[in-house]
Amino acid sequence: MSIGYGNPPRASRFKKGQSCNQKGRPRRAAQPVSTSYLFRKVANEQVEIEVQGRKVAMTYWEALLRQIHTLALNKDASAARLLHQIRKRFPGKAVPGGKLIFVANDDDLKL
Repeated sequence: MSIGYGNPPRASRFKKGQSCNQKGRPRRAAQPVSTSYLFRKVANEQVEIEVQGRKVAMTYWEALLRQIHTLALNKDASAARLLHQIRKRFPGKAVPGGKLIFVANDDDLKL
């Protein structure tokens, strides 16, 4: 049998039971994801937290803010500073019917 057009050499022909490119076309590389996208994705995921003996569903972002708020109320100075920075960064109106909370340090009380 001759070798030529339509007749490749026996060594390079497909083996019995094998008929195609086994490795296939390589997949595209995964697109890089920005850090801000990942932060927002994780911050908006739902989590169940136990509050006063019952489970409440909220986002991770809300749970984080509640934790910072609790620490600030328990006289953690760094949490109070962080809470103040967050409030300055995200100004807005208070929740209707909500309580207003002011954080004061010793210097404020001397006035």
